[in-house]
Amino acid sequence: MSNSNVTVVIPCYNDGRYIMEALESILNQTVKADEIIIVDDGSGEETIKILKTISSPNVQIIYQENKGVSSARNRAISLAKTDYILNLDADDSFEPTFIEKAVQVLNENENIGVVGCWYKVFGNKERNNNIIKPLGGNVRNFLVKNNALGTSMFRRKCWEVISGFDENMLYGYEDWDFWISILKDNWEMYIINEVLFNYRIKNTSRDQTAEKIHDYEIKKYIFLKHKELYFNSFEGYALQLLENNSALNQKNKQLKKSFTYKIGTLMMNPLRIFNVIINRFIR
Repeated sequence: MSNSNVTVVIPCYNDGRYIMEALESILNQTVKADEIIIVDDGSGEETIKILKTISSPNVQIIYQENKGVSSARNRAISLAKTDYILNLDADDSFEPTFIEKAVQVLNENENIGVVGCWYKVFGNKERNNNIIKPLGGNVRNFLVKNNALGTSMFRRKCWEVISGFDENMLYGYEDWDFWISILKDNWEMYIINEVLFNYRIKNTSRDQTAEKIHDYEIKKYIFLKHKELYFNSFEGYALQLLENNSALNQKNKQLKKSFTYKIGTLMMNPLRIFNVIINRFIR
């Protein structure tokens, strides 16, 4: 058996300015990955030039036309020779001990199918150094929202059983669907309670576009794809929705009490009065 039994999969689409940082975070792990497979998903020349400078012996680079992140991941995983797979987006990075600690969890717990961790946000001044603590756990924690990052380690056999990432999901949330597909088969996701991952927020990203433009249609797709799970878990699903709605209402109340909201309201009042006068005049 190989040293770590891990293949790291890095899809890359026009992330040439970040890919070396992501790769270095893997090459600097305390326990080394046996394979690193980078799949360029139709990037422009700038990124291609950077990828062609990579010469590490255990790094394989594959080039394909733009088919989406699910296709890129599936292609790399299909070539992997190890039992464990670690996803990493080309603009993010891991702390040096993640592979060591995640492999230990999988080696010692046969019921664990996926291992994630706490993570730090950077690249956004308002949220820099925010620590996010996903729940992981069983599939019930994933009914309403994704309680893990796509950048986690999982057993290759889990990927095989569910036929990989859903390549129909071109607009985002494919990792959420992937975890549901794995966990509903009685696997557990373990979260290492340490900040071992760095998540970059860019001005524009696929995740942001998914949330702003495609959120409803993707969530509908996930619901219908796994509707038997949702029907069987109806009570828990409904209670989570009610809890989320209550939290949102409380947040709105706090916002309305804030100084910024009150100033904004005062600034808008003259405009509202002017609009009423104009409407009456027009009529």
